[in-house]
Amino acid sequence: MGDRTYAAVTINRHYYDQNKSVIDEMGYELADKSEETVTFADDQSNYGNMDDIENFCQEHNIEYDKRWQAGDNYEAGEEHARIVKGILNVHTMSDSGFIVLQELKTILAETDPIKREALLKKKVKEHEPFEVTPLKGPNSIHFVLEDK
Repeated sequence: MGDRTYAAVTINRHYYDQNKSVIDEMGYELADKSEETVTFADDQSNYGNMDDIENFCQEHNIEYDKRWQAGDNYEAGEEHARIVKGILNVHTMSDSGFIVLQELKTILAETDPIKREALLKKKVKEHEPFEVTPLKGPNSIHFVLEDK
C-alpha cells in the first residue's frame, strides 16, 4: 500500500505540443497551461511520483520541474531536470534541503568578506549549536587526563 499525495510536473509548452497525444494518454490532470509551460497534476500520486511523465521526459531529454507535498514518511520537495552539456541531469531535493540551499546562496551573494564570514558562522551555529568532536571513552588517555 502506498502513501498518496499531490504532485505536479511542469514542462515547456513546445514539448507538450509535440507529444500531446502520448502525454494526454497518461491520464494526468491538466492543471495549468500558458504560452510557455504546461503543468500536469495528480492528487493521488504514490509517494509523490508521476512515473509515466517523468520517465517519458527523461527518455526524450525533456527538461521538467516537479513538486510534491509531504506524506506520512517523507517531506515535501521538488525535482528539476535540466540539460547540462548535452546530458539531462535530474536533481531532487526536499523542502528542508531547498531552504538550506537558498540560505547558502544568500551568503554567497554577500560581497563583503567579513559579513559573508559572519553570515556563514551564524548559519553553521544554527545547524550545529555546539562543536561536535569525536567521543572519548572512559579508558581513553584524553578522557583520563582531562578529568584530573
